[in-house]
Amino acid sequence: MSVSTLPSMWAPVERARAGLTFDRTVPRQLVHRASVTEVFLTDGAQVASGRFLVGAQWPRHHSLYHPDQSGRCDFMLLAETVRQAGIFLMHRFYDVPLGRHFVFKSLDLHIDDLDALRVGDTPLGAVLDVSVTATGRPDGSRFDAQLDVTIEVGGQPCARSSVAVVMVDARRYEVVRHRGRDLTDVATVTPPATCSAAPVIAGRQDANVLLRTAADADSTTWLLHVDLQHPGYFEHPSDHVPGMMLLEAFRQAGHLTAASGCSLTSLEARFRSFGELFQSITIRSSAGPSGLLRLTAAQGERTLAEADALFIRD
Repeated sequence: MSVSTLPSMWAPVERARAGLTFDRTVPRQLVHRASVTEVFLTDGAQVASGRFLVGAQWPRHHSLYHPDQSGRCDFMLLAETVRQAGIFLMHRFYDVPLGRHFVFKSLDLHIDDLDALRVGDTPLGAVLDVSVTATGRPDGSRFDAQLDVTIEVGGQPCARSSVAVVMVDARRYEVVRHRGRDLTDVATVTPPATCSAAPVIAGRQDANVLLRTAADADSTTWLLHVDLQHPGYFEHPSDHVPGMMLLEAFRQAGHLTAASGCSLTSLEARFRSFGELFQSITIRSSAGPSGLLRLTAAQGERTLAEADALFIRD
């Protein structure tokens, strides 16, 4: 391939990137949000078969997402943006009908350039370059998608992500939702009275500290506090514990385990089972390979999610 042919290949991507708008959000129903203030995507364009650009704008401050101690954009804000991008692309460009259930199987996020995420005097604009591999029929009972994402800020790549999601109709969702479950054994369980809130974590306000410490627990085990009235994690009704709530619990557990002054730069999460709203969930942290932390969420004998995370000292 000659060098002279390269501009013609780049042209559709560059034209699409230049045409992205950042002055309004995409419709909230296309990212499964009830409030427009929770929508971070602004636009999207297809540049080739299976390849898309998505525009996003990140607020300088948000009720859930705050700059870290070094003034950089919240790691979980990037994760939520990637999650929204997956939902948006499936509805907007693959014609997955509204009302389908999205079951996320995995979400990986790696930050390569922390300085690019420093929050300044204006909201940060970002572009997500997304490659999609999809199987099945969008209007069928099941549709699978794998998304590989490069996140750009200021025209430069700063983070990478990948997401696996399954979209199912209502009938199949009921099967998946309760698979391997004895429905007669779903009892209401409240945290022991001896629980207390974990220490303030990375600037989190009290209402956003999700971990509770039991009197008989060791320093690497916590209970998850599930508040159905929380305006962020239960921004709209859910029949299970949201995946983003589990990821934030992992981040908080990692901060309590890692040395102080560390930042989360990498998270590879796998979602194994649905978390019931009224049963205790245990969050554990342990040493993993190559300096990683292994984080798990369990409900009784069932593993709900697990992740490997890397925290580095600022």
